[in-house]
Formats: sequence, structure tokens, C-alpha cells
Amino acid sequence: MKWLLDLGAKYRQHLLAGSFYKQLTAAQHPDDVRGWVTQLYYQSSDFTAALAMRYTMCRDFRYQQCFAHHATEEVDHASLLLDWMHKHGFLEPGENPTSVAATLETQLVSAYCFRSVLRESYEHQVIAMNLISEGVSFDFFSAVIPVFARIGLKTNRYWVVHREIDQEHLALGIDLIPQCEPDSPLGKEYARIACETSVLYGRMLDSWCTADNGNQEPPSLAQLVAAARR
Repeated sequence: MKWLLDLGAKYRQHLLAGSFYKQLTAAQHPDDVRGWVTQLYYQSSDFTAALAMRYTMCRDFRYQQCFAHHATEEVDHASLLLDWMHKHGFLEPGENPTSVAATLETQLVSAYCFRSVLRESYEHQVIAMNLISEGVSFDFFSAVIPVFARIGLKTNRYWVVHREIDQEHLALGIDLIPQCEPDSPLGKEYARIACETSVLYGRMLDSWCTADNGNQEPPSLAQLVAAARR
């Protein structure tokens, strides 16, 4: 469904204008990104766990191959990030990556993904965990890697592979869910899922900012809906 892919892209474009990416662009030293690297570990670890759970719990043969493919390609990502964090001094020898608490917003994104697996339909899972989650991930790594190169941080396979496969992952399963028009009841439900997932990711990224953002607020549901209609 091209309209659904386009809608996800509009929501993501709105997130790219947020405070996290403005702060990322201004980074001049590895210490300028230290505040969110640990948060990324939480997100990466929980998301790969949710993908594995999704495949394990799947009882519909139409989705099993898709979910297995996705989970398999992400299974080692958290450990790759952990190795990178130790190598570049973001963790001291023997330091636990959870020594810094996850932000509430980071926890909410993880909780939403786990709840999608445990309580929601396969259609919901595809939209939340592929279309939006992987789309946001593709944008994130596409923006971060050039900044890392500029400030002298080398990237390992964890960083590079996301930019290579997340664009494929965001479309996984879209052809399997019931097809519909955007103004149909089902289409409106798909749009709601895409919107609320995007809002949660926007709030998570905003929570990763370490600079004083003044009165700037993360995008609201109404703002994302308005942006998608333009």
C-alpha cells in the first residue's frame, strides 16, 4: 500500500525536524553524544527481544517467514552495540550498560512494542514494528553515521548494517496485511497506529537530548496528523 508507506514517511519527516536531530547536527565531540548512547542500548536490546518474541508467538503461517527473517537479521545487534560502547569508552571495563537508567520515554517505546506482540493484531505489529520503528531507525542511523565520522567516532557493523537493511525492514509485511484505502475504516485504523507509534518515538528522541531545550515540546498527535495532511 503506497499510501501507507507515504504516510509513514511523512510522520518520520516531521520527527527529523525535532530537537534531537538539531542537537545531533551541532555535535563537536564524542562527549556530545554520550548522553543518548546508553539509551540506544536499552532501545536496541528491547526491540530485538520483541522481534524474537513476535516470531516465537506467531501462529499464522503467512507471517512466520517474515517475522523470522526480521528477527534473525537483528538478533546480535545489542551485543554489537555493547562491544562498540566498551571499545570507545562509553562504558568502563566491567560497567553494566544499565547503570544509567532508561528514560521513561525510552521505556514507553519498548513497552508499546512488547504490548503490540502480546495483545495486538499482526497488522498492528507490522505497522508499529516495521513501518514506523524501522523507518525511524533508518533515519536515525542515516543521520548519526556522518556525524560520527565528523567527530572521530569509528562505526562497527552495528551502525552500518542498520543503514543498509532498515529501509528493507520498514516495508516487511506491508504486502501481507489486508489492503485498504486510506479513507476506509481499516485505513483510518492503520493511520492511527502509525501516528501513535510515531508520537512515542518522537518523545523518546526528545528525551535523549541533554541540552536545555527551553519550552520546546515533542510533536503531539495533533501536530503529526496535521503534518501528514499537508
